[in-house]
Amino acid sequence: MQELRDKCSKNYYDPYVKKLHYTLLYFTQFLLKTNITPNQITVFWLFLQLGASLLMIYGTYWLNVLGIVLYTIAGFLDAIDGQIARIKKKSTYKGIFLEWLGVCFGSPVLFICFSIGVSVAYNNLIYIVFGVISALALLLSKLIVINPDDYKPEFREKLLSLKNNLSMRNKNKRFAWVYLLTRRSNPFNLLFIGIILGFPRETLILYTALYVLELFRRLFTQLRTLYKLDKELLKEERKRELNL
Repeated sequence: MQELRDKCSKNYYDPYVKKLHYTLLYFTQFLLKTNITPNQITVFWLFLQLGASLLMIYGTYWLNVLGIVLYTIAGFLDAIDGQIARIKKKSTYKGIFLEWLGVCFGSPVLFICFSIGVSVAYNNLIYIVFGVISALALLLSKLIVINPDDYKPEFREKLLSLKNNLSMRNKNKRFAWVYLLTRRSNPFNLLFIGIILGFPRETLILYTALYVLELFRRLFTQLRTLYKLDKELLKEERKRELNL
């Protein structure tokens, strides 16, 4: 087992996540003995994620529970396919793209379906608005991230640093624990707990607020940093002018 841990080790943002991934290796070791590829696992959990989301549109307690359990299993498989790829050294262009699709669209689809179910359960269409806002906030949070390749080569190093430090998964972030509590691959995230305890409406509202706050945090952080970089750039230009 230690050999497998060494082969699939990476920089974990939290000790809890590290322990979870090491625990998943006990399941990964059985899949390593088969001909199942990482991409096949990725495609499977993408469809499992979609099926789990669709279960929630009915708004019943047990279908919500089944949905969130299956969705959590999809999150585990997301980690397992990466472990197999690192151990077998079978990373592919398509695999990375497929995983990115799951990351980008998995949670937005889940929250739209979840909000439809909450709307049915409470007979109020306003909750669908919460789901749509959550989905949009999730997507926009990814779309607004700065792309260093859009800038001149001499600007890219600083912008790459900005991009890398933007995520809440950074272990040095003050509120990194919030990211851990809401992350889908964490089996005891707030969404899982809220559904199990029978508080779907409150959970939906809470996640909507958190996702909107995260969107504005990313936007504000980038604009503030870019403003500082522009001030530094202006100072450098003035120094050059004085030296002339």
